[in-house]
Amino acid sequence: MHNMKIALVGNPNVGKSTVFNNLTGLNQQVGNWTGKTVEHKAGYLKFEDWTIELVDLPGTYSLTAYSQEEIVTREYILQEKPDVVIAMLDASNIERNLYLLLQIAELTPRVVIGLNMMDLAASSGIILSASKLSKVLNLPVVEVIASQKKGIKELLLEAIRTGQMTETPKPIKMEYPKELENKINAIEETLKDQNSQFLFPHRWLALKFMEGDQALGEVPTEAIQRLLQNWKEEGWNQAKLEMAITDAKYSFIASLLPEFVQFDQNREASWTEKLDRWALSPLWGYPILVGILLIVFWVSFVASAPLGDLISRIMAGAAGITVSILKGVGAPEILQNLIRDGIFAGVGAVFGFVPQIGIFFVFYSILQDSGYLARAAFLGDRLMQLMGLHGKSFFSFVSSYGCNVPGIMATRTLENQKDRMITILLNPLIPCVPRIGVMSAVVAAFFPGGRGSVVMLSLLGLSLLLIVFSSYLLRNTVIRTDKTAFVMELPLYHRPTFRNSLLPAWQKTYSFMKRAWTFILVASIIIWTLSSFPADVPMEQTWAGKLGNGLAVIGNPLGFDWRIMVAILFGFTAKETTLSTLGILYGVNSDTPQSIAQTMTGAMTPLGALTFLVVYMIYIPCLATVVTMHKEIGDWRWTSFGILYNLLLSFSVGWLVLQLGHSLGF
Repeated sequence: MHNMKIALVGNPNVGKSTVFNNLTGLNQQVGNWTGKTVEHKAGYLKFEDWTIELVDLPGTYSLTAYSQEEIVTREYILQEKPDVVIAMLDASNIERNLYLLLQIAELTPRVVIGLNMMDLAASSGIILSASKLSKVLNLPVVEVIASQKKGIKELLLEAIRTGQMTETPKPIKMEYPKELENKINAIEETLKDQNSQFLFPHRWLALKFMEGDQALGEVPTEAIQRLLQNWKEEGWNQAKLEMAITDAKYSFIASLLPEFVQFDQNREASWTEKLDRWALSPLWGYPILVGILLIVFWVSFVASAPLGDLISRIMAGAAGITVSILKGVGAPEILQNLIRDGIFAGVGAVFGFVPQIGIFFVFYSILQDSGYLARAAFLGDRLMQLMGLHGKSFFSFVSSYGCNVPGIMATRTLENQKDRMITILLNPLIPCVPRIGVMSAVVAAFFPGGRGSVVMLSLLGLSLLLIVFSSYLLRNTVIRTDKTAFVMELPLYHRPTFRNSLLPAWQKTYSFMKRAWTFILVASIIIWTLSSFPADVPMEQTWAGKLGNGLAVIGNPLGFDWRIMVAILFGFTAKETTLSTLGILYGVNSDTPQSIAQTMTGAMTPLGALTFLVVYMIYIPCLATVVTMHKEIGDWRWTSFGILYNLLLSFSVGWLVLQLGHSLGF
């Protein structure tokens, strides 16, 4: 058997992950790159006499240092040195895709092109010749329709063939205007003269030094610094050099296009254009978006309720069987209580809303794979601009619906430091999946049926209104900044694949379940201990009760009992622990199928539940989010300001909701 390492690279939404999932199936490892929140995917497959490690690198538009995705992709190619790189190109957006390809070819010559979405290109009036493209670039090109699994085997065979080549391929060399070429050559000669030990290709490194790339881990020598300083005095500062290099690449691509691309000017409007007349309409776009979100949340959090009940019953049965076995072997009663009321009640409470999370992730994957999520981002960009935020802030907020940590990390794409600061401080106002899961369980108990989806959507709308209010407040008081423009790209619509919808959803859900068995298990044991000792005393007199009573001065104006205050406090460690904490404190028996939320209905009114939901949705984020905020901001004063602001806002809005409810007679 022979081993080979293949890297998959491409713009977002080019079908790269579809190829990866088809080749590796469930034989994947998913994690984060060391020191970064960018997702890492590696898959393994055996093909003929080859054992292949396939690495799905993050989708990116370039290999500059503006985002973590770009840095991770180029560092992997340069440092891990894969045997071959498969560059996935979208035939319907070839010009933008070739920009990344030229940068890849500057890093490594062993590149195979997977030309995807030829069918969509044809429907858009783009006639592209794969053979002519191959001849122009001097690189192998394989036509692929990834969604239909066409050409994937041929693409793998070509990658293996290229990886075995004894002679180094010579792909097309990007020729820059003479003035830029002279500068590139000057740095290259300096590197050669000094017997440079740099790990990177000299031509590529010269371009990075000219662009002022700060993420190389390499420092220009004194000779190179003198060259850069001389050019700066001649009017060629870093910004001008960077813009000139970018313009040169696009001009070079434009000169190549006529050799392999033709455009049908008499074609009919494509499906993408027809659908976008509605989906992106200022009049109909937003109602369509709200309607889609309403369906997603109704199916995720209402229609999934029977599955959640089934899991609760299974966990209740497992708890009963386990306790019976422990009794049979004469285990101490305290151990039985810990297993039943600590572990099963805590972890089981979280597993009860796993179906809601899983279904939500399936819908998210479908919207992303179909191309509609990018349209939602476009509509969100309009909202961001109305709020005075940069359009790129929308991507941070969208990411935060999964988890606030990567949402905050996504602010690295914002060049303006003030825009970035505001986006980081507002980010925790977006409820993450664990918060949404807890909220959905409470909503389902207090507002059953169709009312639940309306309440859920109203809560999410409230969070957006608070972001608008907070953005206006911050921009006009403590962080004054001006509006900046944003340009974004929309992929063509295409049919989402079964594998691309279910596999990412399963990976994210499984990751959540693993966390439940570890972090939440420990938290549940701690909460059970605090609520069980001293032994043989009323719950109010346990350590947890005393802690909650100490917080009562804060909770009383909102009608919260000590249990709610303890749950809110421990929710700071991780939002998933809130349900397990409530389950233990409310004394839910894990050997019965009754849910925690159902138990809460006997101790709280619907108005009280709504007040709790508002406070829970807005108050300080989890510990991991606070740590990430500090790392990204770099100042504990601003981090503390963000925490304090969230606390004051959450309890103030919660109090207003309670008073409004009372005034309306609820």
